[in-house]
Amino acid sequence: MEFRAATQPLSEGTPTVMIMEPSSTGTLEADGGTDLTHLELTFDRGVPRTLVHKTAVSEVLLTDAVRTGPDRFAVAAQWPRRHVLFEDGMCSAGTVDPLLLLETVRQAGSYVSHVYYDVPLAHPFLLTSIEYEVEPPTPNFAIRQGPHCVLLDVQCVVECRAADRLCMSLEARLVIDGCPEGRVGLCWQAVAPQLYARMRHPEGLVTAPPTGPGTAPAALADPVAAPQVLGRQHDRDAMLAALPAVHGTARPTPRDAWSLRLDTTHPVYFDHAYDHVPGMALAESFAQAAALTSGRLAGIPTGELRWTLESSALSFASFGELGRPVVIVAEPVPEPPEHGRRAIHVSAEQDGRLLAHGALIGLTSGIDGVAR
Repeated sequence: MEFRAATQPLSEGTPTVMIMEPSSTGTLEADGGTDLTHLELTFDRGVPRTLVHKTAVSEVLLTDAVRTGPDRFAVAAQWPRRHVLFEDGMCSAGTVDPLLLLETVRQAGSYVSHVYYDVPLAHPFLLTSIEYEVEPPTPNFAIRQGPHCVLLDVQCVVECRAADRLCMSLEARLVIDGCPEGRVGLCWQAVAPQLYARMRHPEGLVTAPPTGPGTAPAALADPVAAPQVLGRQHDRDAMLAALPAVHGTARPTPRDAWSLRLDTTHPVYFDHAYDHVPGMALAESFAQAAALTSGRLAGIPTGELRWTLESSALSFASFGELGRPVVIVAEPVPEPPEHGRRAIHVSAEQDGRLLAHGALIGLTSGIDGVAR
């Protein structure tokens, strides 16, 4: 299971824990001024993988959670020393990897839904919107050594509840070693399988079988930029390819546009079987598109681009079908850049349908580190 983009308007029809050393925790304020350092949270093992919708144990980031208020929770996580996608969890600029930040909170949303709100494990999750912001780097970021023990202060809101549907939102603040690292907001639904089937295939037609571990890899087009330019290490992590030519010429567009380059055997995005384009893959493709557009506007050669994502707000409108081309579009928000900081509007389109859209703000610089 995974958070899934909704296909249409969504209106159809305490664990045993142990105390960690204070140096392994951060400090947050819970209801009534409670210092979360004194809560009994453990970082020594991952939570059951089914509760965070993962197949591989290595992809489980959460380790524990306790309730601190009626709809408030302290959640513990550990970021690995080296991850197949996120590496050490830090960007070259010294900020937290935004996608790792988002994935940690996504897992927290799944966990509290199942453990504290009695959502059945068989219920698919529909992601409707995300927003996040990353804190600027701290002076001592360069001396940090993983793995990182992370604390989350999670405030949930139940928007609606019925026998076949739970609509929720949350806001989470993340802390490492007493330092705030970022904030994430999520909105989602958990729906009964029968309801999901009607939403996923309103005409009763299944267009493509699920894909994921064990499926045959499809041939990928060449990426438009090396993964290292985009803050990744492997070819499979580069999410953008050139749009195919039409009648021997490049397809004209007034905006920057690329084809989504999606490896359906990717060990993170396709940790388990999917019947649609994963929302996390779209979020990453948006970040890469915004980076390339920012670099072009600043006149920075692609190989010299350094881009730091600071904040984002995204909405998901419909399912993306696997095996069908997806176009990722980026264009600047009509505001002048400020000290190298630009806002970029992004969207994903398939067969004339809008899959997702939003805006990202990031800081653009060259290899000299000077903002542009």
